[in-house]
Amino acid sequence: MISNYFKITWRNLRKHKFYTLINIFGLSLGIACSIILFQFITYHLSFDTYHHHAKQLYKIVNQVHFDDGVILYDQGAPMVLAKAIKTELPQIKDAGVLIRKQSFTVSVSPDESAGRKLFYEKENVGLADEHWFNMLDYTWLGGNAASAFNDPNNAVITHKLAHKYFGADNVIGKVIRLNNKYNFKITGVLKDNVDNTDFKCDMFLSQSFLKTLYPDVQKDWQQSWEFSDTRNVLFLSLPENLSPKVVEAAIAKAAGKEVSKSFTFLLQPLNEVHFDGRYSGVIQKSLLVTLGIVGLLLVVIACVNFINMATAQSFKRAKEIGTRKVLGSTPSAIFFQFIAETALIVLFAGLLAMLLVLLLLPVLNSWLQTTLTLSLVKDSNLFIFIGLMMVLITMAAGFYPALILSRFKPVNALKNQIGNQSQLTGFSRKSLIVIQNVIAQVLIIGTIIITMQVRYLKTADLGYNKAGVVMLPLPDADKSQTDFLRNQLLANPGINAVSYCYRPPSSTADRGGSIKYDSRDWEKFVGREIMGDAGYAKTFGLRIIAGRNIAESDTAMEYLVNEKLMHKLGIKNPEQIIGHQFTAGDFSNNAGTIVGVVKDFNAKSLYTAIEAEYISTHRKDYQYIGVSIDMKNRSAALAQIQKSWQSVFPDNVFEYHFLDEQIADFYQKEDLLNKLITSSAVIAIFISCLGLLGLISLLTIQRTKEIGIRKVLGASVANITALLSVDFLKLVLIAVIIALPVAWLTMSKYLQEFAYRIDIEWWIFALAAAIALVIAFVTVSFQSIKTAMANPVNSLRND
Repeated sequence: MISNYFKITWRNLRKHKFYTLINIFGLSLGIACSIILFQFITYHLSFDTYHHHAKQLYKIVNQVHFDDGVILYDQGAPMVLAKAIKTELPQIKDAGVLIRKQSFTVSVSPDESAGRKLFYEKENVGLADEHWFNMLDYTWLGGNAASAFNDPNNAVITHKLAHKYFGADNVIGKVIRLNNKYNFKITGVLKDNVDNTDFKCDMFLSQSFLKTLYPDVQKDWQQSWEFSDTRNVLFLSLPENLSPKVVEAAIAKAAGKEVSKSFTFLLQPLNEVHFDGRYSGVIQKSLLVTLGIVGLLLVVIACVNFINMATAQSFKRAKEIGTRKVLGSTPSAIFFQFIAETALIVLFAGLLAMLLVLLLLPVLNSWLQTTLTLSLVKDSNLFIFIGLMMVLITMAAGFYPALILSRFKPVNALKNQIGNQSQLTGFSRKSLIVIQNVIAQVLIIGTIIITMQVRYLKTADLGYNKAGVVMLPLPDADKSQTDFLRNQLLANPGINAVSYCYRPPSSTADRGGSIKYDSRDWEKFVGREIMGDAGYAKTFGLRIIAGRNIAESDTAMEYLVNEKLMHKLGIKNPEQIIGHQFTAGDFSNNAGTIVGVVKDFNAKSLYTAIEAEYISTHRKDYQYIGVSIDMKNRSAALAQIQKSWQSVFPDNVFEYHFLDEQIADFYQKEDLLNKLITSSAVIAIFISCLGLLGLISLLTIQRTKEIGIRKVLGASVANITALLSVDFLKLVLIAVIIALPVAWLTMSKYLQEFAYRIDIEWWIFALAAAIALVIAFVTVSFQSIKTAMANPVNSLRND
């Protein structure tokens, strides 16, 4: 019986090749997109789930509360907390700190003949101890956590770095030199980092090296509850019977009442670290949910195509069904026959979809910055997902048409008198076309708005100059070296300005605290600190609207403040603030004088509004050099920068990036969303067009004789085309009307995430509606015109 079903199915599919191919191709596109989105979603959900005690691991984060209601979300934690919480709650299994994102120039001598080689490890080095490795899983290829960090000058590297530095596996005991100052002996080799972790370091140094690396601040790092750096990652391993709330209360008690007034320390489960945007999470779960819905909708659109064409074909297959019923076939047998047809089409579509995914994965991985694979043998979740999806598609797409066709009465079917059921299926078909186009229309509007928002983020006036500014990491250097390099650079006509700074504008740095103005009490709002020398304003194009620029000094402290800070102090005239005393509430309580006011600029991404900011000089904290160059002579300027750099820092690797590239990196998530939604919209439109093309083809065949009679009676090609097209265009127009408020609500919510955003204007909806109507008209007209131009004699010959 089953083999008979599939024999008949194969004959029917071959008989209707055009519609079979449309169904297979449409379904394969929907399935392929769903597979890719499923892999993308599960890839992100898998981050750091492989650790053996993942459910018991918690990261400490903190919230800093200010009197004006502002909350600063800090992903770091004070190092003192690790020791204090184990004293307060001895039952805690372990507490470990990783001081990550450290950068070093590494010099190695693989052998005497090769000479010395230099490498730059940018934010690829961490300081840790055995506690970190007790909690998180690493595979040791050589050495072990218990002995690897016995000495402050021990280092552990990954297999990748072992081959990069020495070209060998066995590197235990070899020596590397960091920043041309510190020698480290390699005491361990780790297996390379997996892709799905947020804690990637290719080199680990002993945490006790901190005293040597940062002698000025290491006491604050290790003893102060208020000193929290975003690079400090602190994890606790809790026993199963210990509640995170109990631990949070114990931390507050250990920190003391004064600290707890402003600082709230919270336990963040490991499985939330990757998704919490407040604490620098990579991607939000809401985005993954959105992409999951998009994948589902694409499959729905493909299923709608199948249902519409299957019900439209019922007219052509009525006699076949009537004959089979007369010969004794039961409704259930006919039902399962059509389910078998659907299953075979879905199977072919699934195979084609997997082929498409295999061909596209290399491009998609580069595009999405992932390492997605398609392996049904190794990935059981993917195998189950594809299997369930194909079963569900078979039932969803095949059930309704099979039910309709199996209920035809034999006599009516043989006479083609299926009017009532035809009206019912016609109404259902129209409803499904509307649903299909609503989905496509929402995606079109979403694509337009997201594209405009991304373009706005990248081109908005940030209040400073981001073009033609080269950023270079600054090695350890004394004042004579930095002054010499500055003079060397400024002597070149292709270089406009030079600045030493902690970070450029629009960075992710969070520095600052309470401020004090004149003899007033400490203000109830936070001031953001920006550290740069006297060349900072000129290099980055900041506009001083009152007073003068800060002067370079190691003794007298001077400040530039922005308009926002001035207004929050209650001062309207910029000239009135010049010359007044200002104290920055950091650990040194640096008191100085306000010498100028700069026009507001965005010191962070456009997700956040401009805050109260001040600029001051802190030579010891400078980590970058900003160089403003003439972009007309870019190559010559870069060559001169490199020559000057290497003359001052011959033992360091020359590395640089452009500031505008760094700013563009802030919006990688928006770029990713834009790519995915745009692709989905294009595919949704294409699938919808395939459906319309197949449907208009079937319906014109049903009306062939009617069209022939109309042409004989004088109807023109334009009349016939309009007759066949207008019903479809009405349905598309209804879909547009329904989609507009849905899209407006959805995209308004999306834009609320940004402090600075575009306005949703009426023409966006008009453009999206025009696109949908034009595409539908072109698709429908293609078949309508072809039918209208046919010879009416051929259509009437059989009558």
